[in-house]
Amino acid sequence: MPEHAGRPSGDSQIRQQLLHHARLLFSKKGYAKVSTRLIADAAGVNAAMIRYYFQDKAGLFEAVVTETIQPLARLVRQQNQQKSQSSPALFIQTYYQLMGQAPELPKLIFRSLHDPDSAEHRIVSKIFGQMFQQMISQLQRYMREPGRLKPECDPLNAIVSCVSLAIFPFLMPDVVKQQLGIAMTPEFLTQLGQHQQQLLHSGLVPDQEKQNV
Repeated sequence: MPEHAGRPSGDSQIRQQLLHHARLLFSKKGYAKVSTRLIADAAGVNAAMIRYYFQDKAGLFEAVVTETIQPLARLVRQQNQQKSQSSPALFIQTYYQLMGQAPELPKLIFRSLHDPDSAEHRIVSKIFGQMFQQMISQLQRYMREPGRLKPECDPLNAIVSCVSLAIFPFLMPDVVKQQLGIAMTPEFLTQLGQHQQQLLHSGLVPDQEKQNV
């Protein structure tokens, strides 16, 4: 994602406008069906601004994904550097907050990761590969700490449950959301995050550990 020392005059919001509308369009239509012209028109700017800030559509897509997950990546990186442990619920709540900005984006990311022939696969794999590796490593340390889980809970199964709780709400088919009357609003995701925290605490944490919390 190239940056330039000299910026066109009066364009302080252009880059953010491009990112905002690109995020919405990529999420709604998918990477292949979105052109730079469509993004530029939605943002109300000349398409040359995409070349100026991002070089091309791939660069803009990379910036959208990178900047959307940047707070979560920063949290994971800090925890790794400090060798400290955050509860799985914190990762889930942070993920909900970030992806709530564009609830359809996780579907695009999911499809990209499962389609090695797609143009966006390389971009998504590069961005998520290291972060997921670090996050799984942290979850493993957390789950395998003595006394952290109930004796009958397997650490690997607990990790799979945490990842599932984080990812599934955004991959839920529309027909299921319609039947349940769910809308992926910030308010709903906040409530769901709190519920997931209670669920993990009740299902995984030993009674003695609960008393000490």
